[in-house]
Amino acid sequence: MKLSVLGGAMLRGLFRAPRRLMRARRFLDAWNAHDADAVVALLAGGRYRDPLSDGFLEGDALATHIRALFRAFPDLSLTPDERALMVGGRTVAARYRLQGVQSGPLPGGLGIAEVAPTDRAIALDATLVIDCAQSAWIVDNHFDLQELAQQLDFLALLMPRRQGDYEFGAFYRLHRGNPVPPEAIGITWLQVRGGKAALEEAATVTNGVLESFAGKPGFVTGIIGAQPADEAGHGYGFTLSAWENREALEANLLPNPEHRAVVERFMKQGFSYATHSRVYELVRAKPMMIACTACGKKNNAHKAKPVCSACGGALEAAPAYI
Repeated sequence: MKLSVLGGAMLRGLFRAPRRLMRARRFLDAWNAHDADAVVALLAGGRYRDPLSDGFLEGDALATHIRALFRAFPDLSLTPDERALMVGGRTVAARYRLQGVQSGPLPGGLGIAEVAPTDRAIALDATLVIDCAQSAWIVDNHFDLQELAQQLDFLALLMPRRQGDYEFGAFYRLHRGNPVPPEAIGITWLQVRGGKAALEEAATVTNGVLESFAGKPGFVTGIIGAQPADEAGHGYGFTLSAWENREALEANLLPNPEHRAVVERFMKQGFSYATHSRVYELVRAKPMMIACTACGKKNNAHKAKPVCSACGGALEAAPAYI
């Protein structure tokens, strides 16, 4: 009896295999035609995910994701490997080559709306697995995210959320070339509840404030950091702004309309659950020391004559503060 049932299932799978293969090929053709609506239609109400989709997507959300990929990689192509194609009772699995040049922007995060084009090429071996047991397909598109990051010269770090007394997250720094050592620093910390979307909105608003700071006299450096929302939907972030002196900080902080609007939103409109700010002023300073690349001797990075005191070799330009 069991053999009979198994044999019947195999026969049904064999009869259905050509139809599934044709539909799978149409699926790849839709990708290569850069037709997001056709890709979604072929899923017939099903779901899709890849390493960049942040989980399964369907419908309009999937179409938006696909169009973002086509915008970032206008020449994106999926070339199937005919030697690595398998059809099972309910699945189709195919190896393919994913290629393209990132000549368009990618969606950003942490308040950065877009990742600028790199004009770097990608070439990845990938696998498409389609669960076609029902009319609505479930599609898993697998490729190596670490390899993708390396080819685009992106960061791809796998870190724990917490380890002992340490907590991990991400940060970015904004520096527009001011070489003056900072003597005043403003720091704002906040906790946001409501999951990824709420934290991303807070980061976007905060980035707008940092951009407004960067155009003010006396601004040196800004840093935004965040830890993504946890299982409870709680995440936190901080902003650090470094200024030439306290006078520059105070002249451009509270009078700044973008900053006032954010303070109003975070403090009085309940957008953040918790927040606090601090201003620190310089107490003591030592000169920046850099190593001579010829002999290794440390030298004052801002000495009047940029040569090594030991070997006379030329010193490189000093790195930016913070």
